[in-house]
Amino acid sequence: MTNVTHIGGAPGRRVGATRAGPLPRPLEQVREHTRERARALLAGMLDGADDMLFNMAEAKTDSERDRYFDAMRELRLQRRALETGFHEGIVALFNELGRAREPVQDAPGHGFESLTLVQNDELEISVALDNLARRARNGCEEALALLCHRLEYLFEGKVAISEKNNPLEPRQLASCFADGVLRLSLDIRARLIVLKLFERVVMDQASALVEQANRTLAEAGVLSELASAPVARHRGRSSAGTEASGQASDASSTSSDSGLLSELLALLRGPARTASSEPLDRSGLATLLDGVAHRDGVPVTLDQPVRAVSRDDLMQVLSRLQREGQGRSGREQPRGLRESLARELGQRRDAPVVPALDQADDDLINLVAMLFDFILDDEALPADVKALIGRLQIPLLKVAINDNGFFGDDGHPARALLNTLARAGAQWDPQQGTGDELYQRIRRAVYTVIDHYDQDDGLFARLQEEFDEYFCEQDTRARRLAQRLRESEEGRARAEQAMARARRYLDQRLAGRALPEALIRLLRQGWQQVLYLTLLREGDDSEAWRRQSKIADALIWCLLPHAAEADQHKARQMAPKLRVAVAQGLAEIQHDEVESQALVRGLALAQEAMFHGQTPRRVKVKPVSEEPAAAPAPEDDALLVRARALRPGQWVEIGAGDGTRRARLAANIREGAKLVFINRRGIKVEELDAAALAVAMREGTVKLIDEGALFDRALEAVIGDLRRRQGR
Repeated sequence: MTNVTHIGGAPGRRVGATRAGPLPRPLEQVREHTRERARALLAGMLDGADDMLFNMAEAKTDSERDRYFDAMRELRLQRRALETGFHEGIVALFNELGRAREPVQDAPGHGFESLTLVQNDELEISVALDNLARRARNGCEEALALLCHRLEYLFEGKVAISEKNNPLEPRQLASCFADGVLRLSLDIRARLIVLKLFERVVMDQASALVEQANRTLAEAGVLSELASAPVARHRGRSSAGTEASGQASDASSTSSDSGLLSELLALLRGPARTASSEPLDRSGLATLLDGVAHRDGVPVTLDQPVRAVSRDDLMQVLSRLQREGQGRSGREQPRGLRESLARELGQRRDAPVVPALDQADDDLINLVAMLFDFILDDEALPADVKALIGRLQIPLLKVAINDNGFFGDDGHPARALLNTLARAGAQWDPQQGTGDELYQRIRRAVYTVIDHYDQDDGLFARLQEEFDEYFCEQDTRARRLAQRLRESEEGRARAEQAMARARRYLDQRLAGRALPEALIRLLRQGWQQVLYLTLLREGDDSEAWRRQSKIADALIWCLLPHAAEADQHKARQMAPKLRVAVAQGLAEIQHDEVESQALVRGLALAQEAMFHGQTPRRVKVKPVSEEPAAAPAPEDDALLVRARALRPGQWVEIGAGDGTRRARLAANIREGAKLVFINRRGIKVEELDAAALAVAMREGTVKLIDEGALFDRALEAVIGDLRRRQGR
């Protein structure tokens, strides 16, 4: 599975819930009402879960319907645990506010020490929670803002209430239930079905819970005359040049991030070096450390004029480089950014100066450069796409400088757009050329950012929305094509399996026996088709299969040489009945009438010759020699297990060098018996079984493409590298 880096607490962790301080009496009333009402809603959902899930499953395919039935069963079994966990989670949300006056330690969103690696399933649950919370929030944003203001008033302004800690935020309420959902013995699709049911029944009443909380607080005298929140609850991201008072509001929430970030990034600056040491940074940029300009860990000499670079100056230079750097390749931009900054910032008419960056700005430049180094080395992206995405280094650096919480906000629109462009790039096949529509869309988005981004993050959100719409259309078309191909391949696989089974059955019966040519011809040319179609239509546990296979056995027995007179008599009695059965069986499958008559006539002649003491010409059937197969990989071989478990939609790179192609898995038939890959246009390009795919993966001729969030993977890699340096 793909790991994704989140700056936040582990799922389900309720920080401080076990040692909460006392709550104001009005808030206790809100907590009790919310707890009882939410518990009643969940109980109602679970009471009617069977009926609702059954109705939801009616229009689904058999495999999808099974997931709904699995969800029904698991909800019955785990009902008590779900109700208890939901109840305790809601209580914990309120109780955390009781200790909010104390300094919060290790709370979610406070730096690199709280990094958790979230598996794909948990990530998909998180995305689903975000979506349902957004839908639930649409009807109660004003009421939530009013509630936040009342809660801050209740705590005398000592606690900042936001979406992160408001107990009645839809995202918070949904997370209480999701903690229990993650523990259900269901696959991810079935868990998402349970969340959809929760949204329909419980989250549909989220606005009513918020309204009731406001009424309870107002009746208790908490801002009872207030009809709307006096200030907007959304706090804008800090921008360059804002006043110190504006920056201070963000400083408390990001101080832990900044401290840990600086601690890790200080390793890039290294220990102090003597003047004779070879400099590691040849750009000429200096960094202000405790008010003293340092370059490569060494204080700048007094005879070198130093100019501190303000945030405004830095942003202006970055904007100029952003516009001028359009013609540079993605690889050149990050490598030469510090040199370009030094050149632009150090230009003075009277004398050359040493530009000195603030330590925080220097750290951000280093971190973003490391992130883009990872991106440009990522094997999941074609070189042409990496060159495009590499041009976004300066815009994302500007975003990081503007927004103190950028690295802690995994939902930031700039990060989301970068991840989406990487996902699109991973699907682009260089064989399709740069004129391909997907490549052009990526290129257009990149240059839109370069041309128009200044400090408005809304640009990233608008481009993300356009890509979401495009991907939705493409995914719908791809699913439709894949479904048709999957149905076709599954039918073909069943047919191949049935034919092989029928052939193997006759091989086993005929091997080593000397039989009349007419019988062998009948069995191979006619009766094998009867067996095949019977298996395909009825299966090998059907009465029809047992009857048709017994006829084959009887045909062979009757035409074997029999010494005993009783056996000869029995064979004579069976012969006419067998001819009738053969004729009927061939007619049922609509076998060619002329050929059927010839086969039955040949059988009759062979039988009559044998019964009259003549010796029909016999042919000894040799056992079928199977080609020696390559030694199979052990059943627990990691690559074989992974190949068998691949899900449709997985992208791969096939081949090596200039001839590589990109394709997605359209169908996984019978756990790896057949894996069918198609290109983005829905054309079949490769077919393998799990064993062959495992060999190709081992040899490097097939590589699985990681479509996981690129920014998060890059951040994870960079943090890991910094921690290893710290350990050394």
